Amino acid sequence: QLGDVRLVGGRVAYSDARTGVPHVIDDINMSVSLPSLTSPMAAKGSLVWNKEKIALLLGLSNPNAFLAGKKTDINTRIEAAPVKFTFKGSAAQAGKIKADGDLDLDVPSIRKLASWVGAKLDAPGSGYGPLKIAGKVDVNGNRYAFRDAKLSVDAITGAGEVAFDGGGRKPVITGKLTLGMLDVNPYLPPEGKAATPQATPKPVGGTARGGKSPGASDWSDDSIDLSGLRAADAQFDLSVAGILVRKIKIGAANLKLSLKDGVLVTDLTRMALYGGTGKARLMANGAARISQISLNFDLANFQARPFMGDAMDFDRIEGAANADMSITTRGRSQRDLVSALGGAGKVKFLNGAIRGINLAAMARNVASAFLDSSASETQKTDFAELGGTFSITRGVLTNNDLLLKSPLLRLMGKGKIDLPKRTLNYRFEPKVVASISGQGGEADVRGVTVPVLVDGPWDDISFAPDLAGMIGNVAKDPVKAIGSLKNLVPGLSDDSKSSSSPQPKLPDPGDALKKLFGR
Repeated sequence: QLGDVRLVGGRVAYSDARTGVPHVIDDINMSVSLPSLTSPMAAKGSLVWNKEKIALLLGLSNPNAFLAGKKTDINTRIEAAPVKFTFKGSAAQAGKIKADGDLDLDVPSIRKLASWVGAKLDAPGSGYGPLKIAGKVDVNGNRYAFRDAKLSVDAITGAGEVAFDGGGRKPVITGKLTLGMLDVNPYLPPEGKAATPQATPKPVGGTARGGKSPGASDWSDDSIDLSGLRAADAQFDLSVAGILVRKIKIGAANLKLSLKDGVLVTDLTRMALYGGTGKARLMANGAARISQISLNFDLANFQARPFMGDAMDFDRIEGAANADMSITTRGRSQRDLVSALGGAGKVKFLNGAIRGINLAAMARNVASAFLDSSASETQKTDFAELGGTFSITRGVLTNNDLLLKSPLLRLMGKGKIDLPKRTLNYRFEPKVVASISGQGGEADVRGVTVPVLVDGPWDDISFAPDLAGMIGNVAKDPVKAIGSLKNLVPGLSDDSKSSSSPQPKLPDPGDALKKLFGR
């Protein structure tokens, strides 16, 4: 029976035998009221640990029942600058603590809390700030289960159920949550130098082929370490209002997450993406010596221009896109991951345009298309269908079957996109044709071919005519080439079918080429 007991200016010192680190609990000032073991006990006061003052409150309605393993009402509060914790419910001491009730946890900074308890958090990014959890909790030794939980981490808010099991070799976390916007950027390492505004494509010349223009953005060499995935196992079912990764914006999505022995598998079973829909699977292996990542996705009817602008600072293609891809990579930095990319896929754009160049006008009049420096600012090549397949080896994307279908124009192309160097090198063959069929039309339509070379760094792409290739095509079959120019080049129209006059003499190929160039 203790009527009024006080500890004033107390001190406890001990050394952790496993680490040899000494610990000191100082300035212990507590008051304890315990009329009897069957009467309510109240203890309150403060102490200092790791240079932080901690205020304590503990109330038990029946200490004797608690010690005998029977549940009794409990009210406790721990408050310090790095953390505030309150619990109100019932508890029992039966070899291990068993409790259930209402819990409220408020952490102003996860990073500061981790540092305070001696587990400094060196994760990249600016995240791991405020954390708040409130809800019903069940405690059984090292097992905790949260029901009707409301939580927030940084700007991420959500509600649902979470369970934590700390009794095994490593912690196991499971949960089912509904989240608002999931912005993962605060948890990612900083990107390389910010991209400069995209330069207007130059009609001829431009930056040296394959070089970088001054101020161009580049891949980051900052270390990416996925070994932290080995710290715990997890199983989550998430519904999110949206996801933001770098500048890529994903709408409402359902996500299933599995983390086992350092291998993270994330399945996006449904997602809204730039006006379209899709699904994806991401695997990140943090158990290997070097981080490994694989990605599979299937996207339908998303708007290409805003997506490609956000994903790779490239906004030259418009239209509704469909794409599927399977890629793998490994490395210790963003540059390593891009340089090790491998995989394959296919893409198709419908009812869109290529901005910055008018291939149909180019095919009709090469001189005006390439020598008018202001034309690239406003010109577009409209198409009904554009697509092809590709493969990626060591970060270099290769495409050999690009096909564009548009009224009065067909375009075939092949080339490479060097992702590590952020450069593009393509050769296109646009054909001006007499057909007005676009989407679904025949690909191999007779017409005049004027090859086009497109290359340079992403932010300074250059377009130039392949004159040698064009002359070679005409030389192979001048009659076919010049016949395709009728009704497209002034002076070459054939009115013989509607007139009784003799059919005009076929022009000389040299004269036809001069007119094609606007001379």
